[in-house]
Amino acid sequence: MEIARLLHTFGGPILALFGGMGARSVATLVIGMGQGRKTIDFAPAQRQSKLCRPERERIVSGDPAQTVRFVYHSEDSLFSAGAWTCQPGKWHIEFAQNGFVHILEGVASVTDGDGLAKTYRAGDTFVSPSGFAGTWDVREPVRKYFTLGGPPG
Repeated sequence: MEIARLLHTFGGPILALFGGMGARSVATLVIGMGQGRKTIDFAPAQRQSKLCRPERERIVSGDPAQTVRFVYHSEDSLFSAGAWTCQPGKWHIEFAQNGFVHILEGVASVTDGDGLAKTYRAGDTFVSPSGFAGTWDVREPVRKYFTLGGPPG
C-alpha cells in the first residue's frame, strides 16, 4: 500500500520524467502494482477528447478553444491525469486542486494574483497549487500533459 501511496503522491513528477524523455513518445503513468493494477498510456487514439471553453465571463481576449482528455481518475477521485490543448486566448483561472503541468508544444504566460507573469514553452514544467488564481494567456497553441491532485479546495 505504501508504494501505491507514494506513486499517487509523486505521479506528477513521474509524468514529467516520461514527458522529458521524449514528449512526442507515449508517456506512461504508473498507478500501482499487482492485483489488476497496470500502467495507463497517454496514446491519443485510446480516449476521446472533449471540446470546451472557459465560461464567457472569464475570457479576456481571443477564443481559447480547448480539448481535454482524461486518461486516469483514481478510485478516491483525489488524483487525475490527462492531456490538454488550447488555442490562443487569455482568461481568468482558479485552481481548486494542485495542478502539475508539462508543456509539450506552444507558449503560454501565466500571471498570478499579484501580477507576476511567467512564460512557459515546450519542455517547461510547473505546478499551480490549489487556490491559485490568475490568468492564462496562450500565445501559441499549447499542448500539455497535466495531473490534478489533492482534495478540492
